[in-house]
Order: sequence, then structure tokens, then C-alpha cells
Amino acid sequence: MKRMTAAAAVVASVLVVTGCSSSSDSKGGQTGGNPGAGKEERARADAEAQARAKDEAAMKDAAVRYTKASVGNDVRTMCGLMTPNKQGDGGLEGCVKNFQDRDGEKPDAVGTVTTEGGPLTVPPVKDHPEGTGLMVTEKTADGARTSSYRWAVRLVKNDGTWLVDQFTHMRDEDMSAASPVRSALMRSSG
Repeated sequence: MKRMTAAAAVVASVLVVTGCSSSSDSKGGQTGGNPGAGKEERARADAEAQARAKDEAAMKDAAVRYTKASVGNDVRTMCGLMTPNKQGDGGLEGCVKNFQDRDGEKPDAVGTVTTEGGPLTVPPVKDHPEGTGLMVTEKTADGARTSSYRWAVRLVKNDGTWLVDQFTHMRDEDMSAASPVRSALMRSSG
């Protein structure tokens, strides 16, 4: 009898520890309350996560395309990826006109452009609104030598599209800061 009682106590403690309960069905839904609420919550969470991932991918794509256009002297593409604030009073055409001297220059060879790290919220500074900061790196191989350049980019979502409002070269001292992107964007008006 003692063996039976000890075995029952062990089984009961295992059920308590593993969270076994008779109030859930085998599919994770609650039988006593709103059936399927767990599924609906998971589906909504999954949809939100997918939307955030898609939005982040669009943001990173805008930063990479802007950097490639800037390095390659593709003025029209570069200006098209700027916020109205950064384009200035003349809009897209005014921006292109302001940079037209660059448009005639031989473009630099564009290396591999990627984003590093994740996006972070950056507060407003000078004439730049609150936005999202990213680090963009360009690596160019010239024979046995590889060059790397880093920029901090402030992006702002405008009518559902990510646009660049600030683009500044990152210095070595920025890289030693706790938040290199924030450091570069807060010190510069670029």
C-alpha cells in the first residue's frame, strides 16, 4: 500500500511540475473559456512579426539603395530616396539640380553594400525628425586590399515608404561609443 501511495504521489507531482491539466484540449485551446483564443493570438502575433520583418527589410533596402546611389553618383535615385525635408524646397527636381555637379562625375566603383546590426530609434536633432537609425557598410576590394566605409542613416517612414533624412560618415570615435549609429547621427547635421 505504501508503494502505491508513493507512486501516486510521484505521478501527481510530475503532473503538477509539467503543467498537465484537464482544462486544456490537446490542441492548446482552452475548453472552459474561448475556444481557439490561443490559436488566434498566435496567428495575430505571427502576422505582426511578419509585418515587422517586412517593414524592416524595406527600411534596410532603402538604406542600401540610397548608399549605392550616393557612392555611384546616381543623383536622381539618391534624391528620390530622400525625405521632402532632405530634398529641400525644390522637391525632387530641385534636389537633382543641387547635386547636378556630381551627376557629371565619373561614379566611384560601388562595392558590396550591407546593413549592420538592427534598427534603432533616434531622437530628433537640429532639422531632422525622430527616425530610425541604421549602419550601412560598403566594402570594396581592390586587388589584395579591401576598403570599408561606414555611414549612419536616419530613415523616416513617409506615406508608408522608408526615406532617408540623414546620411553621415561614421568616424572611428563613433565606433567606440555605446551606440555608434546614434552617436554619429546626433553629432552631425548631414
